[in-house]
Amino acid sequence: MKILKIIFLFFILKEVAFATSFSFENIEKDKINIVAFVTSWCPVCIKTNDYLVSLGEKNSEIFITLLFVDEDIPTSIKQTSNLKTISISLNDSKNFGVTKSVPYILIFDKKSELVKKYHTFNENLISRLINNLKNNLYENGTLPPEQRIDLWQKNRF
Repeated sequence: MKILKIIFLFFILKEVAFATSFSFENIEKDKINIVAFVTSWCPVCIKTNDYLVSLGEKNSEIFITLLFVDEDIPTSIKQTSNLKTISISLNDSKNFGVTKSVPYILIFDKKSELVKKYHTFNENLISRLINNLKNNLYENGTLPPEQRIDLWQKNRF
């Protein structure tokens, strides 16, 4: 009976240790949000972590959340005013769309709407998207409809 209690407590404590305090409702308002599901041991995640930490240091209008899947947060990454780190279990990360591999990166615009999902890290694509969002452009670099001047209507009357 004691063994069953110990096993039960082990599973309960494991879930508490990796209990996530993250939800999409908690992302920063009026900022571009980057939510990345990463680890500290995979080479692509290490590049992702380094890039996102430096991006957060350079841009105050970007908020970054690094969610470390099934592991403790590395001591080399420090939380700042626009960088948050959280441990999350693999089961909880599946609720956010992580299927097989990390990094899994979600980018939200200033209106807190999901703009893009990346299943891998590509610095050029992410940088271009961030620059477009900072300039209040759509993902592809075009203006929102309310800001466009349609040339065919401009000289119509």
